[in-house]
Amino acid sequence: MTNQAISLSIQDNVNKKKYLKKKDVLRWLNYFIKTDSSITIRIAQLNEAKQLNFTYRKINKATNVLSFLIASKPLVGDIILCHDIIKTEAKEQKKKLRDHYAHLIIHGCLHLLGYDHELDADANKMEKKEINILKAIGITNPYLVKN
Repeated sequence: MTNQAISLSIQDNVNKKKYLKKKDVLRWLNYFIKTDSSITIRIAQLNEAKQLNFTYRKINKATNVLSFLIASKPLVGDIILCHDIIKTEAKEQKKKLRDHYAHLIIHGCLHLLGYDHELDADANKMEKKEINILKAIGITNPYLVKN
């Protein structure tokens, strides 16, 4: 483990059953965030995710994850996760809901760290990083298709 301090806030007013435990998310983040950080994770409903995506990206539909970098030193950012989309994707892709949340939190945090997937080479680099982090925390490759 590293000596950085990660301040984490999880906001979930959508679910009665909380799918994310702070200790688990901190364990996931400690594998790859190497600087002092303050991260807020918000579980959003479909309409909130759609509104944020339209306001900040001019895309008029909800998405599974949005990342908002506030500062890079120290790392400060928000990750918005749309529970309805994540739940549907997990079911369709035959993944455990918790594993899919882990993947999307890692994906969102990598965006905060400057990774993107606009170009194929960048997408490949980001996916490899995600796969390696997920493997380290005991989650299988999310890009493998299950039958």
